[in-house]
Amino acid sequence: MGAKSTHMIYRRAAKTADAKKKLTKELVAIVDGINAELGQWLVAGKSQGERLKKHGKVAWAKLNAMHGTMAKLLPQIRHWLRTGRVAAEKIINIHLPELYSIVRGKAGKAVEFGLKWGFARLRGGFVLATLAKCKGEMTDTRFALQAVDQHIALFGKPPSAYAYDRGGYSRDNIRKLKAKGVKEVGLAPRGKAKWAVGKKAKEKLVKERAQVEGSIGAVKSGRYGFNRPAARSVDMMGVCGQRAVLGLNLNKLIRALAARQEMELIG
Repeated sequence: MGAKSTHMIYRRAAKTADAKKKLTKELVAIVDGINAELGQWLVAGKSQGERLKKHGKVAWAKLNAMHGTMAKLLPQIRHWLRTGRVAAEKIINIHLPELYSIVRGKAGKAVEFGLKWGFARLRGGFVLATLAKCKGEMTDTRFALQAVDQHIALFGKPPSAYAYDRGGYSRDNIRKLKAKGVKEVGLAPRGKAKWAVGKKAKEKLVKERAQVEGSIGAVKSGRYGFNRPAARSVDMMGVCGQRAVLGLNLNKLIRALAARQEMELIG
């Protein structure tokens, strides 16, 4: 019986919340039994691993990984059945257990699923993208500093002016950014705190910061394929994301070169 058939039976048989909960428990018990038996087969067949070749090795590794993922996922499902709350570090994809939920807090997008990325926009509209190694790594407070460190590593000097939204604001961050050599630090303040730059610099940096969202939206468009890439591993998702950013930057570069050439011809 396929997954679609099982899902249809679940929807038709379970009309009430209690019925759905009961049926879910039964399904979990069945899957747990299958996973336990699979574990026994994997242990018993471990000695055969050396004989496997090519596709056999790939299939074995995939099956072993799925068995390990299910061993973590089933207790999480039981936790939800018992408490009504989603377990911490909930697995959202059996094939890519490294993916996670990201609370966005935006209208229509309260939660997104995937991997965290950090974006930095350079003068001219070029974009740099950084993939977080784990869910807790790339907080706004940290990335506000990390983006400048990356700029220094790439260009040998800090940006003269730098803007970031209020997620990256703190007095300590302002102090650290100035120590790194950033002259105009435009971290949007929280609460009643004041900007660390004058009015003119503030207006310029706010305008520049607003264009970051446009660049991110462009990368996520269907043209570049940043969203929902055809990837079967987290590493490949990272490659697809950087490929999308590269596509955006190349288009920016080509348009800039074409505009320069046109100006030279006119001149």
